[in-house]
Amino acid sequence: MRNVIRSLITGVSVVALGLAGSAVGTAAPHRDADLPADVLAAMQRDLGLTAEQARTRAAQQDEADQLDDVLKTRLGAAFGGAWFDAASGRLAVAVTDPARAGEVRSAGARPQVVKHSEADLDKIKQDLDSLAGRADGDRAREHDKRGRTPSEAVKGLTSWTVDVQTNTVTVTALAGRSQNAVAGLKKYGDAVKVEYTATEPSTAAFLDGGDVLYYGAFGGGYCSAGFNVRNVSTGLRYVLTAGHCGPAGTAVFGYTGAQIGTVQAAFFPTYDDSLVRVTNTGAWTQGPWVDVNPSQGGVVTVSGYSDSPVGTAICKSGVTTKLTCGVITAKRETVTYSGGRTVYDLTRHNACVEPGDSGGSNYRNSGTRTAEGMTSGAQLYLVNGAYRCGQVVGQPNVSWYYPAAISLPYYQSAYGVTLW
Repeated sequence: MRNVIRSLITGVSVVALGLAGSAVGTAAPHRDADLPADVLAAMQRDLGLTAEQARTRAAQQDEADQLDDVLKTRLGAAFGGAWFDAASGRLAVAVTDPARAGEVRSAGARPQVVKHSEADLDKIKQDLDSLAGRADGDRAREHDKRGRTPSEAVKGLTSWTVDVQTNTVTVTALAGRSQNAVAGLKKYGDAVKVEYTATEPSTAAFLDGGDVLYYGAFGGGYCSAGFNVRNVSTGLRYVLTAGHCGPAGTAVFGYTGAQIGTVQAAFFPTYDDSLVRVTNTGAWTQGPWVDVNPSQGGVVTVSGYSDSPVGTAICKSGVTTKLTCGVITAKRETVTYSGGRTVYDLTRHNACVEPGDSGGSNYRNSGTRTAEGMTSGAQLYLVNGAYRCGQVVGQPNVSWYYPAAISLPYYQSAYGVTLW
């Protein structure tokens, strides 16, 4: 029997781990999405939904995601950001011009008038990113694999993101170790909000996973598979996972001990993704699968990728936490892990992630399941010698994944790959 590489939902431990220009009318009546039993049960458990509510929400999110792209383009400089409003089941859209609120409402979204445009908040985030070492136009990966030395001006700041729901750039700072950096933020006035934490984020190079990827040797350090990808022209096959798991050229083995292949390319910090070339195709069968109970079977199919707005429910799975679900709480967040290693453009969510969930897939449930990203980190707490997610100690879960919407276009350009 051929072995199977499944796309697993696993993560990093920050332990501390066409429509444009078209007419838009009132949103169509909501339909129910067809959800697999395992996913439906996880959404009910983790999001507090009934089965009917979970199906309805999945369909509503699909509609909101499409509308988000349309209104962002249409509103231009007046756009203040958007998020999925679970209470109303609609997209909420922030606008700086009260005269544009009616336009948002007629498109089927809920308007909210705000002071700052998303573009203005993005400029503040870009200032902080530059201080952290990010160069202008920092997309040329081959020229920036290791990142740059951050300025003292951001010392003690662990993360920052444009928070569309509060209409601010929300900065997380280490309590007692960030006074100078926080003082420097006062120049931005009410456009910046500061929150404090006692725990510094950090990635773990290797964590337990579901269908494990052993790095260097069988039984050695390991992460989990993210998404299966392939070049349909050449027939070459790959696995997309986290960049911090191992450098290019590292041999990778599967759970049976058979070698899968080698790391083709890996990027961390600045980015956090990598591509594993599958050379032992006779031993491993790949497809568009995500394992919902690693590694005991039960899979769902993922088709295409998405970059969903704040408020969207997503699910992830891994060998430790199995299948867990949560809600996107921030987009394009900059996170500085322990050791001063900064990763940009992360998506934050509140599903439970613990050691053993590193490098794998996160996805959105809608009419079809779409790839959202590969987990990069999580805020963890030491409990009886083990690192646990926040909910175990009565704290909010804080987890991150690196967006598929950034990784897949890059690897498609560089290696011609697409999702299975």
